[in-house]
Parts: sequence; C-alpha cells; structure tokens
Amino acid sequence: MEIEKRKHAGYDEFERAVKKGVKIKQYFGKYQYIYSNKKQKISLVELWDMFGDKWFWEIAILKDDGVDGESVERFATQQDAIKKIKELLA
Repeated sequence: MEIEKRKHAGYDEFERAVKKGVKIKQYFGKYQYIYSNKKQKISLVELWDMFGDKWFWEIAILKDDGVDGESVERFATQQDAIKKIKELLA
C-alpha cells in the first residue's frame, strides 16, 4: 500500500479567496491522502459538515474519470477511515 499526501484543491481555493479579501468558511482540510495498491486508489479527505457543525473524514474510491460516487463513506475519526481503507485495499 502506498500513501500520497497532497494539498486539497478545495483548500487551495479557500486560500486564494482569503488572499483576495473574501470572507469564506473553510470546508476542506488542508490535505488529501491517496491510498493505493496495484488495483485501486482511495481518497481520504477531512471535510466540514455544514449541518452538523463538525469535521468528519470521507473516503471515496477513485476511478479514471473521477470519484465513484457510490463508494463514498464518512467517518467520525481519521483512524476509523484508515481502518476501512486498509480493509478495501487488502
């Protein structure tokens, strides 16, 4: 299993808006983690729940043309999300 850490595109947009003086709420964690093996890739990101007023972790299987919308799952903790990712990549 390989892990790639990269800056989340949504966080980049947040930073650009702040630099322009736009007051905007941060909804994305700073980083996106891509867990992969030879068969598949899974994204892990931290997101803000606008309705629940808290942060959560979301995983999604990545396809060549984007995210597999049916594979999206949310977790209260990063540890729980990583446990599920390891199960999926096993």
